Amino acid sequence: MRWSRRGEWGPDLYGGPRLRPDQWAPLEARIIAADIDAAERAVEELTGFMDFFREDIDGTPIAGVTDGQLAVTHSAETDSFGRKMLRVWFFAGGPVGHTVPDAFERLRKAASSLVDEFNADGIEIHEIRWNEHPYIRRPF
Repeated sequence: MRWSRRGEWGPDLYGGPRLRPDQWAPLEARIIAADIDAAERAVEELTGFMDFFREDIDGTPIAGVTDGQLAVTHSAETDSFGRKMLRVWFFAGGPVGHTVPDAFERLRKAASSLVDEFNADGIEIHEIRWNEHPYIRRPF
């Protein structure tokens, strides 16, 4: 697994700016697996209890599922090498240190749960690239 770290991302402990209550911290996973359909089913099983949402963020429509503090979207795509890829986005909200658990702890737990689900289902994962993205406006 590879993690692209951003200096301005994360709790103040790591030197980044504070996540405001009106923002989400996005974390993207680009997953290359032997069976992309099985990986996508695992994501759907993991998020099956969440409520559907569809919102516009900075003029771009986004649809996925949420439990109110964590939102998840996913799509099957093709990477630049022509391989099938599953792209999963996690968005966590809430001010760091004020909501228990804080946004970055929720992202950590979501990422760990995803990897655990793949392992439990016996899904062969070739590669996961984790990318932190700049905070975005929280639509709800």
